[in-house]
Amino acid sequence: MSATSLRQLASEGAVGAREQRLYDKDFWAWTQEQAAALRRRDFGAVDWDNVIEEIETLGRSERSAWTSYCANVIAHLLKIEHSPASRDLNHWLGEIVAWRGEMYDKLYENPGMKGELLEMLGTAWKRGRRGAAQKLAEYENEGGAPTTRLLRSWQQRLPAECPYCLEDIAGYDPFDKEAEPQADFWPATVARGLNEALGTDYPVRQ
Repeated sequence: MSATSLRQLASEGAVGAREQRLYDKDFWAWTQEQAAALRRRDFGAVDWDNVIEEIETLGRSERSAWTSYCANVIAHLLKIEHSPASRDLNHWLGEIVAWRGEMYDKLYENPGMKGELLEMLGTAWKRGRRGAAQKLAEYENEGGAPTTRLLRSWQQRLPAECPYCLEDIAGYDPFDKEAEPQADFWPATVARGLNEALGTDYPVRQ
């Protein structure tokens, strides 16, 4: 190997070590340097390993956010269906509407995630069901920490498989480019509970 090649490798190694130190100690400064290097097309100054990792992290964060909103909606739907006499019904409805809006925005901004919705829904169901069981057990224990027996009881009483389709949860059909979340779009079991408890007339779709 020529002396020039050795010097080049040493130089690239020094740049890489410096960028790694900056990435670890001053992330904001690292982002500014990397953005500047990419703008001037100075690819030798790009910290490729960390740039790739950060791009992947951004993608995962968008997916995680949608899944989290979806899990919250599922938990509230379960609570409405299984605790329709709760004084928190109107509060739950307001939160569902807000979370549905967030879900819609995430997919509108990241339509490529639609191909992963079924997998994301599966994760959201597990989280939402677990959260609903915890809250329902707390309600039954009058707001106190639920006993293991009470929590286990609710875990057994809630359905093992998600009883709601994606459209029921999102409040619209995510695969319809013209559709948006609807305020009166509920699973039939939830609509019945709301109509009985609040005197509303939400459509009960079969």
